[in-house]
Amino acid sequence: MVVELYHMDGSAPCRAVRLVAKHIGVPLELHEVDLATGQHLKPEFLKLNPQHTLPTMVDGDLSMGESRAICAYLVNKYAPGHALYPTCSRKRALIDRFLYFDVGTLYLAFAEFFYPKLFYGKEPEPEKAQKVKDALGFLQEYLGDKDFLTGGEPSLADLSIGCSLTVLECTGYGFPGYPKVEAYYKRITKLPHWHEVNDKGITGFKQFVESKK
Repeated sequence: MVVELYHMDGSAPCRAVRLVAKHIGVPLELHEVDLATGQHLKPEFLKLNPQHTLPTMVDGDLSMGESRAICAYLVNKYAPGHALYPTCSRKRALIDRFLYFDVGTLYLAFAEFFYPKLFYGKEPEPEKAQKVKDALGFLQEYLGDKDFLTGGEPSLADLSIGCSLTVLECTGYGFPGYPKVEAYYKRITKLPHWHEVNDKGITGFKQFVESKK
């Protein structure tokens, strides 16, 4: 049975799921969802995900949203013990910690700062700019002198956070004052399948940003 993924190329969390799937060799049947035309609000999609968010995964009779949970599920079911999400409770706890940091702090800060203007033409609240700086500062501290967040090898958290960091590339914000984060992002972009999964979405997002200037 093929795992289905409802996604859009421009979405960093959607690309994170696709990147993990590539790393562990799980083929995905992709369904592009056009938010602009309200495809995510149609009854058939709401049955899969009442929250109508992307990505949404369907695997047999299981349908679920939230990219980081989907990534963990794919490894647990199709590649248990994989280095991206090892069974060691200590290592997994650290990976989980950084996945939660991504969804609750880092990507959230990006979304609250960049998206109001990009999607609604509204200037972000001043404190939202500081939230981005705070999140990047935390990430730099977490990295320290390590290549990746939990050591010398990438994990689910690195792939997820790497895709989140594409927002900084797409918007032209970059990594001012955060050299370790910039070097970390460059390392992630050299991992297998990165360009295959991300290039189209990054290019499209950049074009969207340019259209809003």
